[in-house]
This record gives sequence, structure tokens and C-alpha cells, in this order.
Amino acid sequence: MEAINVDQLTRTVLAQANMAIAKKMRGDVVFMNCGIFPPLDDEFRVAIETIREDSDNSHLVVLLETTGGLMETAERLVAVMRTHYDDVSFVIPNYAYSAGTVLALSGDRILMDYYSVLGPIDPQYRSADGTYLPGHGIIVKFKELMKAVNSAGSSDDVRAELALLVKSFDPAQLFQIEQSIEHGITLITEWLPRYKFKNWTETHGTGRAVSQEMKKSRARDIATTLGDASKWHSHGRGISMDRLMSEELKLMVDDFGIDRELSSAIRNYHGLASDYLYGKLGMQGFVHTQKDTRRIA
Repeated sequence: MEAINVDQLTRTVLAQANMAIAKKMRGDVVFMNCGIFPPLDDEFRVAIETIREDSDNSHLVVLLETTGGLMETAERLVAVMRTHYDDVSFVIPNYAYSAGTVLALSGDRILMDYYSVLGPIDPQYRSADGTYLPGHGIIVKFKELMKAVNSAGSSDDVRAELALLVKSFDPAQLFQIEQSIEHGITLITEWLPRYKFKNWTETHGTGRAVSQEMKKSRARDIATTLGDASKWHSHGRGISMDRLMSEELKLMVDDFGIDRELSSAIRNYHGLASDYLYGKLGMQGFVHTQKDTRRIA
């Protein structure tokens, strides 16, 4: 009989780590660590359908780590989740920015600890060389140049700015970025009342009955605040659990750090998967389940 090797042992331990969270949270568990771009949506669909072949759980737990991506891809991921599960919980062990934040806000629950962060809505745009750039940065720079041009005494004073405007900014690109930002705000405004706020029946403190319009209004406020580039300044600006729950945003988040057993299970799974799949195997992006690992990049 052939002896077990390191890779086989690591895959076994990873599956056990996944199962530990599944048992604790009573649901199917998937770890998504990648940018939110195609072909993630296709690979995620296959991963979920494979799980559902022999699982009748109604609860999906998604460990999410991402720098962001496309709102359209996030929307397709939610469609897959909600086709197969009644309840979805997002666990953020480290960070989930931009489209990742929008994705997390589609959940019935969000679990974080003191180290976890979400981020502002800042959809990424694919540049001519294939790299992805934060959309808000492009919009802000365009507005700065336009302000300089419009306030100049003559065109001779702003030749450099005019040249940069002509060379670097495409009206279609700017329109697409603005539409993506609005798309993210629209998704949050739609998803929060439908999922996270569905059991919110009375206000905290006063006990006043919560109407559907109150849920929509709160969702709009949260979405607008997260989409305000002037407030956050940076695509990678982290928004902590405490700030999310403050008067500024009023978003309820569950602290997994207060449950020592759950916190340990999450950290072990997140740490081993990241170290092995990213560090040893060189996967720039992956979806891991109890059954298999799907390389995204």
C-alpha cells in the first residue's frame, strides 16, 4: 500500500476544517478567495451544484476574501446561491472590498471579528493592458483635471491637463464606471431589505414597528454612504465591524470572535487554505469546498 503524501494529507485536513465550520454553523461551507470576475461565476455554479448532489441543507456559509471585481459577476453569484439555498451567511476572516462588500450585503448574516474589514463600493475597470483599476480613482482624477481646465484663464495655461484628458479618458469608460457604481448601490438597496432585513421587525431601543419602506430607506442610506468616494478616499480603505455597526452605517454584524470554538475553526480553515492553495500551489484565486478545489486563476 502506498503511503500518504503531504498533498493528500493537507487536502484531507482542509476538508476536515471545512466540515468543522459546517457542523458548527449547520450548513454547507465554501471558501471563495479570488477577484470577482469571470470565470468565477461559472466555477462557483459547478461547485455549488456538486455540493447539492448529496446535500439537502438550506443554509450556505461563504467564507469570502476578495479585493473586489465586477458587479455583474457578484449578481450572478447571488443568483446561484439563492437558487439552491434559503439562507446565506457570509464570513469575512480578513477583507472583502468593493464588489465583495456588495456580495456580502446580499447575505442573511454577516460574520466578522475585530480584524475583518469590508470596503467602499468601488467597481474595478479593465484597462487597455488588461490590469484592473479602481473606478473611483479614475472618476476623481477626471474631475480634478476638468476643474483645472474650467478654472484656467486660457488654454495655454492647461496644455498638459488638456493633453492628459484627451489621451487618458474615454467618455464610454467614464460612463461605464459611473453605471457600475450605481449598479452596486442598486443591488444593495434591493438585497438588504429582501435578505438581511427580512426579520427586522422593530427598531432597536424604541421598539417601533419596522415597515418595508423603513427597510428600503435604511438600505439606501447604507448604499449611498458606501458609494461616497469623498468619504472613503481609497479603494482599499477598510471599514471595520465597529464602524459598520456605528450610527454612521447602522449595519448589524455578528462577531464570530466571541465564540472561541467558531473563531478557531474559521482561522484554521482560512489560514491553511490560504497557505496551501495560494502559497504552495500558487493559486491566485480558488473556490474550496469539502468535495474539491476549483482554481480560478
